[in-house]
Amino acid sequence: MARAERRPAQWQAPALCAAVARSHVAANAALRVASLDGTRLAPAAAPFHYVLPDAPAGAGASSHIPSRQFERQYAWCLESLGVTVYGYCIERQFGWERKTEPALLLRRPSWWRRLLRPAPLLALTVDAHPAGAAISLAAATRPGYRGAIDCIVRLEPALQQQLKQLHDTQVTAVSIKKKIRRYLISLRR
Repeated sequence: MARAERRPAQWQAPALCAAVARSHVAANAALRVASLDGTRLAPAAAPFHYVLPDAPAGAGASSHIPSRQFERQYAWCLESLGVTVYGYCIERQFGWERKTEPALLLRRPSWWRRLLRPAPLLALTVDAHPAGAAISLAAATRPGYRGAIDCIVRLEPALQQQLKQLHDTQVTAVSIKKKIRRYLISLRR
């Protein structure tokens, strides 16, 4: 019996970006079909007949609007599609060169790793537009988030540097807050 693989799954950032872009295109195609199918009247549909309220009684001045004028002139679509993935910055060795790279781990690091190195929550957002898709990184504002997906998102070198800088900034901010709390607690005693 084979043992289950213990390594987390890996995603490349461009593959994630391409998947969100494909979802955006597919959603727009589905919306276009749904909006056009739901609004078209049958070609043999009777026109809408009406009588003006100020028409003389019994004059028979009825008018009609052809059914083709009720067709919608537009289709539904998504202007953009955004997906946000929450995770933690880690440094792992990848490839046969065993080169250390910062990456985004989607599950929370184990408690003993968090003791050695703080792990602030970060957010990776992929925005898909008609012109393409873009990735951005930011500090997350989701207190109490606990990711359970065992997956690593590998980034391009420019995004790796941005991830590392964001992580360092958040660690510094957290450590300053902890120092202030400790100082305030010591003053209360």
